[in-house]
Amino acid sequence: MKLLGVETSSTVFSVAVCDGGKILSSLKFEGVGRPSSHLMELIQQAMASAELELKDLDGFTVSIGPGSFTGLRVGVMTVKTLAWALKKPVLPVSSLEVIAQNLMLSPQPFCVFLDARKGKVYAALFRSDGTGRVERLSQDRLAPPEEIMKQLKSPTLLVGDGVDRYLGLLSSINGHPPEIAPSSAWIPTAEALCRIAASRWPAGVMDDPHRLVPEYLYSQESDITGW
Repeated sequence: MKLLGVETSSTVFSVAVCDGGKILSSLKFEGVGRPSSHLMELIQQAMASAELELKDLDGFTVSIGPGSFTGLRVGVMTVKTLAWALKKPVLPVSSLEVIAQNLMLSPQPFCVFLDARKGKVYAALFRSDGTGRVERLSQDRLAPPEEIMKQLKSPTLLVGDGVDRYLGLLSSINGHPPEIAPSSAWIPTAEALCRIAASRWPAGVMDDPHRLVPEYLYSQESDITGW
């Protein structure tokens, strides 16, 4: 199946086109300006590079959060609009799962640990089976960083910008600095998103575009500035 993946949960927007597990094209953008216009430009360029038109796609996949409020709104609304107009299904994926794919060969459990502002982090625990398959060990959570750390019962690798934000606090909890994944593994990518979606597509876990919404974890009434 041919899918377009859109990942906008971080400061780096990326899109990818895949055919099954094969990536046909992939592009990313990091910077300022009008994020919606940059995203559509990326989509058009990625489709042209894959030598496909949007009508040729079997569907879409999009990272729905948690993450940047502004980025998620732009990504989800763009995919929702395209999917509705083309009458194509959408497969939503947690952005924490997308990041987890960066550590698919990790020999130890790892916790995606993203700064959520207001003294909290977005977190989820995963492990790899050593063959490239990532297993989820917990649901996505919004909690104070110390609460997450106290629930990690075995040596666990941390991945995400929450580590930078709370490094001093994390070191004091266990008496030593935590194990941290390289910063290159902190960013979710549309390529990883596409691979997740391609593996799940045959099971029919798609969603109706009309019901597609970002997963902020914060309530809609929360006032989170700085995104």
